[in-house]
Amino acid sequence: CNPDMQDSERDAKILRWQQKARKAARQRRCRNLYVITLDPAVLERHEFRAANPGYIEGMPCVYVGITIHEPGDRFEQHKAGYRSSKYPRHYGVELALDLIDGFDKTGLAEDDWEPALADWLRAQGCAVWQH
Repeated sequence: CNPDMQDSERDAKILRWQQKARKAARQRRCRNLYVITLDPAVLERHEFRAANPGYIEGMPCVYVGITIHEPGDRFEQHKAGYRSSKYPRHYGVELALDLIDGFDKTGLAEDDWEPALADWLRAQGCAVWQH
């Protein structure tokens, strides 16, 4: 969790995120892909390194996700520890939507976007974590 965030501030943000998610679900809004750059120290984690045997030294380490939330809100959620994966919570640096540029999801079912983006980034030599 973000040590600088007070419990009351975190609780207020969580309530706001939940309200936005319910509204987006009612509107049947499309989900958003997002990429978070991770501190290269994540490579010291055996599980992360083992999931990325094709990693090219110097390429970004990233977390890939898909969400009904706005990507900026989802990044904040990860950093606050709300429904967060351990890697973006502990190693997340910034939202990096520019890394999605060039990825073509045409013809893919929405449920296939996240793994396809992860594979696409790995093929370029990035170290990637996704669920």
